[in-house]
Amino acid sequence: MKLHEKIKQTESSTEKIDERFEFEGNALHVETEMDLKLERRITRKIDLRLIPILSAIYTFALIDRTNVGAARISGIDEALGLKIGNRASVCILVFYVGYIFFELPSNIALKKFGPASWLPLLGVTWGAIVIGMGCVQTWQAFAALRAILGVLEAGLYPGCIYLISSWYRRYEVQKRIAVFFMTASFLSSLSNILAYGLIQIADEPGTNGWKWIFIVEGAITIGIALLAFAVVVDFPESKRNKFLSPEEKKVVRARLEQERGSSEGEKMTWKVIFATLADLQVWGSAIMYMSASVGVYSFLIFLPVILRTGLGFSLTQSFLLSSPPAAFSVIFALVISWLADKYRVRGPFVFGEAILAIIGLAMIGFIEHPTPRYLGAFLGQAGANALVITTLVWGQNNVRSDAKRSVTTAIQVMMASVGGIYSALVFRQQDAPNYIPGIIATGAVMLLTAVLAPVMSLLLRKANAQADAGTRMIEGSATFRYTF
Repeated sequence: MKLHEKIKQTESSTEKIDERFEFEGNALHVETEMDLKLERRITRKIDLRLIPILSAIYTFALIDRTNVGAARISGIDEALGLKIGNRASVCILVFYVGYIFFELPSNIALKKFGPASWLPLLGVTWGAIVIGMGCVQTWQAFAALRAILGVLEAGLYPGCIYLISSWYRRYEVQKRIAVFFMTASFLSSLSNILAYGLIQIADEPGTNGWKWIFIVEGAITIGIALLAFAVVVDFPESKRNKFLSPEEKKVVRARLEQERGSSEGEKMTWKVIFATLADLQVWGSAIMYMSASVGVYSFLIFLPVILRTGLGFSLTQSFLLSSPPAAFSVIFALVISWLADKYRVRGPFVFGEAILAIIGLAMIGFIEHPTPRYLGAFLGQAGANALVITTLVWGQNNVRSDAKRSVTTAIQVMMASVGGIYSALVFRQQDAPNYIPGIIATGAVMLLTAVLAPVMSLLLRKANAQADAGTRMIEGSATFRYTF
């Protein structure tokens, strides 16, 4: 009997359908008589409805938070006096202050109002703030708008990750998050080329061009967010989802319940929040994710500046050369994500990605010739971007309940914001043009991840062995196992 026929016979899929599935090791295996063709068709339908629009809106979230780098070589430093003291660092890091404190409240609001309403609303409001950034006259006003931007963007990324993770099984999700994140990362890297075109609107591109970067990119953000109101879907259990038929909805629910049990749709409570905060493996993945974020933000914000002032490339070359390393990192991360899902492990890949990032950073910082230094950007950005995806998914894989996944996502992205503040503080204006202390500081947190990944893998394997022996229950389930 096929899965869709089986679901028609019962509304209580958890008890009856679970009998046709079994766990082997830490992976779920289904009987061959499942209608895989139907399942794949539904999954592709979800992919097309979910991933492109989320990738588009997150692309401009990244652009809007990191376009300071392009603006700094287009006249904003001189116009607002950002070269004085630590003003540039302050304007960069204030974004992450609000970002840290509003992630969990935003995820709670996401759960209450639904992603289809909440995520587009955030996009419209922060797009308006970005337009305002192109009209400011003082660095204090610019910093204030950056802080508000952080509050508004705080809910988007964890909301997108939470939404994507809610629709897929554990070993399907890394490929989807890789496509989502790397599409946005690559397209946002092209923003430097876009910015170069936008500054040509100004009479003096090198002096006043920065204003048009913010105004036009903010307007594009609003346009995509308005489209998202019609396209973004809600969580699988929501009755507001109309793009799936009733039968397809039952198949989706059955797939998720077979792996997670009946915990989907669990309410957010203080008990869940405190239990998640007390889970050490959640913090382990969050710390590693933080180190990855340090690398990503460093390359997005400071690579154009290093290319221009440190490696001696022209303004046009600096805009153009910041994109190829990001393109290479897309291919690398997608291959790594496919392998990680195929072999159902995370720790060894995390270790390798951290080492690759360290090698790339060392080449940028400690080789004199511009060409190998530039090649180091390829390795460093590939390692950092792939590390973001693998550490993020590792944390998602190791929680079972819907509510805990929401809190876990907020913790991970909160730590990423700490990484953003860290990168803003270690890349100081007085260390220009090569920013050697910042490069060393970034490499240090990558080294922390390279040490932490194998340690965490061993501890998770030990926990699985204890569960197999019947001396421990993981995530309140006799069959759930950690991914290591």
